[in-house]
Amino acid sequence: MNIDLSKLPIIDDHCHPFMLTREVREFDNCFTLSLIPPRSRDNRNTLLFKLVRRELIPFLQVNPGITDDELINVRNELYRSNPKAYVDKLFQDAGIESLLVDYGFPVMGSRLSQDELDWFHHMSSSVTTRRIHRVEATYHKLFEERVGFDELVETYIRELRDEVENQGTIAFKTVIAYHTGLHLKKISKEQAAKSYSSFLADAGNRQAEKEVRDYLVLLSFELCLEYDIPIQMHSGAGDAPLLDVKQSSPLLMHDIVSDPYYQGVKIIFIHTAYPFVEEAGYLVNQYHNIYLDLSSMVPFSSIGIYAKLRQIFEMAPFTKVMYGSDGFNIPEISWLGGKLIRQELGKVLGDFVEEGIIDEEYAYKAAAMILSENARDLYKKNWDRSTNGR
Repeated sequence: MNIDLSKLPIIDDHCHPFMLTREVREFDNCFTLSLIPPRSRDNRNTLLFKLVRRELIPFLQVNPGITDDELINVRNELYRSNPKAYVDKLFQDAGIESLLVDYGFPVMGSRLSQDELDWFHHMSSSVTTRRIHRVEATYHKLFEERVGFDELVETYIRELRDEVENQGTIAFKTVIAYHTGLHLKKISKEQAAKSYSSFLADAGNRQAEKEVRDYLVLLSFELCLEYDIPIQMHSGAGDAPLLDVKQSSPLLMHDIVSDPYYQGVKIIFIHTAYPFVEEAGYLVNQYHNIYLDLSSMVPFSSIGIYAKLRQIFEMAPFTKVMYGSDGFNIPEISWLGGKLIRQELGKVLGDFVEEGIIDEEYAYKAAAMILSENARDLYKKNWDRSTNGR
């Protein structure tokens, strides 16, 4: 049995801006998380690209026998000749209602210019976009300016407050997993000050760097408690070779998530912590304040989405899992994610109905929670603020 989810709206709870200026790779090579230059021959022979091809053919209304080169040329011509019309059609086809956008992308390299952001907001104006603020975007700038410790902390807190109070930010996000890993420890202000001095004196002092980053990220937890906003934590896979995936398992957060003080912070492990999917599902079950988003696993795990969804729901409640795509650089990632989550979630829930675990009415209720309602319930602060004027 397959539950038809085509009529349900989608809130993509984690993605990044897309823009033509950042599409520096060939289209087929955009479907990878690796920063290592890919080879088209390899990428075109992944099941993920086969799914891209399968979905693009009816969307572009081309002959199923079209070659990969011809298909990509048709796509490029349509997107580049009238990007607004193309993006509008993609979002309508995927049933996307809103994008929750991390503007701190990319992890490394040049940040997005105002012209690029204006272009993105115009292109995505058929849906509502909402703002997620990456805390590293604030404190990395202060590291570069080599400000004193007191100024670092005061400016950091002031700018994070401004994000919530004036910029419409609905959640914070951290990519500390990329830098020093998820094994966060509580650090006193005095120790953080000493470590910051050591870090400024020697940027290669990894222990000092870790203690400073841990301190600053946990300061953002304090503001999450005060403003009652969630924090998204990068977990699991990311951009190779920047990320040591061994340091991004959500299990490394044990000391923090087990601390009663921090159990008031709504922590979202994004990217399904892939490949630590079962571990993430376990944590969502065990801790009332931990949530999971499906971005990156959807769509990048391709045919694995079905099996991974079943693993998550071995223990995770339907009320604490949200759809996201991790879309970046090109609009088709968000579109493909929306197409695949409807198909694969529909299969999983249909199987649960056939197995007598849930009934069909509840299957639709669970799907609505995952696709949009959980996000609507969780991201309450500034929900009525959009970044593209909608």
